[in-house]
Amino acid sequence: MSEDDIRAKRLAKLASSTPSKQSNSSDSTVPSSTEPPTKKATSATKVPSATKVPSAPTVSTPSKNVSPRTQPKVELHWPSEMVKMVFGATYEPPEGSGLIELSSPTNSIELTLFSKNNIEELFMEILMLMLIPESYKCTIEYLTFVYDNAVREHHKLNKKDVHYQLKATALSNVRELAVSYGLLGIMDESMFDRNNLLDTVMYLTRTCNDTTGPFIMESIEYVISENILLDYLNKLVPQLSKALSVVNLTMKEYNQMLTFYEMLVSVKAIAAIYSQIDGFFPSELEEGLEYQNASLLGAILKLSPMDRIVATNYFGSPTMTKNEIKSISEGIQNEYNVLIDRLFSLVNKLVRGSSQTRNDVMKWFASLVNVSHLRKGSHANPNKLASDGIMMNITVILVRLSAPFLDFPGYLKIDKIDPNYFAKSDLLDVSEEARINSSSNEANTYYENLGLSGELVNFISDCFYLTLTYLHYGLGGIANFYDRNSRQIDQINEQIMALNQLLQNAINLNPRHAAEIKQLTTFLAITSATKHVTTALFDSRKLHLEIFDFAVGATTFFTRLIDPAHQYPSSKISIPIFKISKVAELDDHDFLMTKSPEPWKYLPEYFIDGIVQYCRFLSRFRGSPMIFNEDRLTPLVEFIVILLRCPELVGNPHLKANLIDILSYGTMPIYSGPNSPGFMMEIFNHNQLVSQNLLYSLLDLYVMVEKTGTSSQFYDKFNSRYRISEVIECLWNGGTYIYRQQLVAYSKSSIDFFVRFIARMLNDTTYLLDEAFESLNKIHMYQQELKRRNSGQEENTEEYGTTEELTKKLHDSERNAKSLMGLANKTMELFKLFTKEVPEGFVLDELVDRLAGMLDYNLGIMIGPKCSTLKVEAPEKYYFDPKRTLSDLCLIYYNLAKQDKFAVACARDGRSFHIELFRKAERILSTKTYVDSMVIQGFIQFAERAEQIRQSEEDEEMELGEIPDEFLDPLMFTLMEDPVILPTSKVSIDRSTIKSHLLSDPTDPFNRSPLKLEDVIEDVELKQRIFEFKKGKKSHPSEDIEIN
Repeated sequence: MSEDDIRAKRLAKLASSTPSKQSNSSDSTVPSSTEPPTKKATSATKVPSATKVPSAPTVSTPSKNVSPRTQPKVELHWPSEMVKMVFGATYEPPEGSGLIELSSPTNSIELTLFSKNNIEELFMEILMLMLIPESYKCTIEYLTFVYDNAVREHHKLNKKDVHYQLKATALSNVRELAVSYGLLGIMDESMFDRNNLLDTVMYLTRTCNDTTGPFIMESIEYVISENILLDYLNKLVPQLSKALSVVNLTMKEYNQMLTFYEMLVSVKAIAAIYSQIDGFFPSELEEGLEYQNASLLGAILKLSPMDRIVATNYFGSPTMTKNEIKSISEGIQNEYNVLIDRLFSLVNKLVRGSSQTRNDVMKWFASLVNVSHLRKGSHANPNKLASDGIMMNITVILVRLSAPFLDFPGYLKIDKIDPNYFAKSDLLDVSEEARINSSSNEANTYYENLGLSGELVNFISDCFYLTLTYLHYGLGGIANFYDRNSRQIDQINEQIMALNQLLQNAINLNPRHAAEIKQLTTFLAITSATKHVTTALFDSRKLHLEIFDFAVGATTFFTRLIDPAHQYPSSKISIPIFKISKVAELDDHDFLMTKSPEPWKYLPEYFIDGIVQYCRFLSRFRGSPMIFNEDRLTPLVEFIVILLRCPELVGNPHLKANLIDILSYGTMPIYSGPNSPGFMMEIFNHNQLVSQNLLYSLLDLYVMVEKTGTSSQFYDKFNSRYRISEVIECLWNGGTYIYRQQLVAYSKSSIDFFVRFIARMLNDTTYLLDEAFESLNKIHMYQQELKRRNSGQEENTEEYGTTEELTKKLHDSERNAKSLMGLANKTMELFKLFTKEVPEGFVLDELVDRLAGMLDYNLGIMIGPKCSTLKVEAPEKYYFDPKRTLSDLCLIYYNLAKQDKFAVACARDGRSFHIELFRKAERILSTKTYVDSMVIQGFIQFAERAEQIRQSEEDEEMELGEIPDEFLDPLMFTLMEDPVILPTSKVSIDRSTIKSHLLSDPTDPFNRSPLKLEDVIEDVELKQRIFEFKKGKKSHPSEDIEIN
């Protein structure tokens, strides 16, 4: 029978009933009603086109069979009482009772005739004639009221009652018909009055945890039995998502709706077909926020304290104390733990519901992140991208789904992760992603040649690579927005201060300024609140222990992939994997790419960058799971050292530089105190793989970060070298001599490698001190000019501009000086450490002249005639301590004092070496610093020896007289000792000079052609002529004097 037939039959029964105020017959039907008004009847008889509507379910009567003719009569009042107690209805109800008025009395109805059809007609009278009281906002509310009453009355029945079975059957019929009519109303909104589907859903969500839960579950059982479950869900779930889309954690409805969702997906049949519900996959959308808001899962998974409205509700007050912020943050952490547990449970039930739902959920996650790549962009627009809240939630959910196959420390299922995933699956869009150490075209060719396209991919692999992607674009995007918010907060505070200053100084208040301050203050409150919530969530150690576990598991998988035997972690990996034959190969990127292992080199670079950036961001928060977690920290540190030690593994120097930030963070002391070790020091000192390879990696990277490939590479390289210096200092002071011994070994057995590092460090020190002193000089001039202007003297606007322009120049120079001086101080620390440990390594021919010149020049700047230009107000603000800098120079001289080549190099430094400067420095050091007297004595003794050498060489030069230009080095203008010919420019130059030049510039200095040291040609003829010249001059000294 069709739905229209059912509806017509019921209406016909209702319409044909004879009105009667009283029934005297014991075999009469259930009371009939008067014919309803025309308008209402028309409404009731409308036949809409709808999905299949369920008929009333078959009643499962008690097992005891009683023939209708032999059924005993029951007390006459029970049917009437039952109708009153269950339906809230009666004939001629008392005034003000709130009962529904029926058209026929029920007190004479016999239970034997109180059949399912009679009960159904009672439902029809109440529903079709719109007799439901106004207190019920929707039809379903009344039906659940009837259902609950029927259940309650059933519980009251006395099982010893001779009529128990008959009464129980009647109440069971009521309950099942209430469910049936409830389903009719859901499937066809036009069925009853006050039957808005959204109102129905909202009512069920509000009450599912209290009263309507059994009603809902019985409804679901029925639609499953009738094979119309998907039709039912297509009506219910989209409305639920629509309602949920405007709900947040500050509203009580969120908990009710979440409970309703949990109730639905707890039914395996629903979980099995959930992804087939209309709206699970939204239509093609290009923006993450649209995709999030237009889908069923987006509505539920977006719930988060990171929502702006929620954040402002938590942290809306600008006057909160630190203790208040801490207390609220702890509350947020607790609430989020509960929320994410519930969301994970919900998704977990879905992925376990059926293979189709599982695959579709993974596809939905992938589709969302595929349209959210711009979250990592520098100008990302949060109003168009998937929200931080949903990305955080999905990341944690995926991490938990990954936990079973990344079980630390055994990782027994790690081999289930498919290393050739991208040869089989296009779930993730990596078409425009940079690869670890190959081009995208090379990666595509490799995967195509494998011929695996279309093969099935297991859930473990989908889950693993999806989690890595969400770690990068999800949590990585959160880190981006967090930094942007921090900058905005600083900028807004500055603007508010400036506007307040204007208002204080203004004679007439400008209303526009006051309005602007109000607007800025509001925006500041929102931005600060959002930052506070992010801080609270990243301070949650419990939460991030889970995510960090995944990160460590991922690094373990990647190390296994890199391992030639692919046995890690069951067996240790040995590095370096590829051993270079010459130092030049370290700088040959194209060559190193050919040595990178497959398929590692073809993976998206963000797999590694996501882990690295996550760990870097974690380092800012007190809940960091890297601390007090050495067992899990060790695989991460090993992985970092492997990537740094094996130059063929990663081609991006910027990524390597970020790795150093994590190691630098590990040098931070766990406890306060001067001798407290960094929390990675135990690994640095006692892990064999790390301790044998870390120093080499640091020295190599110090050179490699010269070009990071980013627009900010000029500043990046100095910041990275600062971090490297921090780690090296920590290694030096870490209580073990292993790293010092390694440095000595490198200076002797790996000379080219050592020189490559020292030359770069020398370049840095020269540049940084030059630029820092120049900035200090400018600060000195700007401060003097400001003093003159403040005292009323004439302004030098031609040179310095207006006072506003002058102030800006001062601030710019102060910022530069602070940065440059801090970096210079750190580099000087390295010089002190290394010149003490391996002084002979600093006097190689290609280094010693440049080193001597740098030290002599800066000594002259510090105490020479122009030293007064470095005098600035509050020098400590710029990390400038003249006494410290002078002491550092003195100590470096002292460390190198016993090296004869260094003394000769200083003596030959005609531009900057002056014995008077050393003597002045001695007086300052002795009277104004705490430098050890033995060091000062060694310093001045060295200077005196260098002065003697200078005098001696000057006398020798007098003997040589005028030297022909062809014998002079074209760059240094000194007599060549070992001339060589450059292959392209054909210029003859001293070997030590070109070696020194190539350390910082791999080109011919005369035509900029690429040049390698092994390509130069010995100029044997010129060398012989120089020898003859020197020999001849020494044979005839008198002629030299005449020439001079």
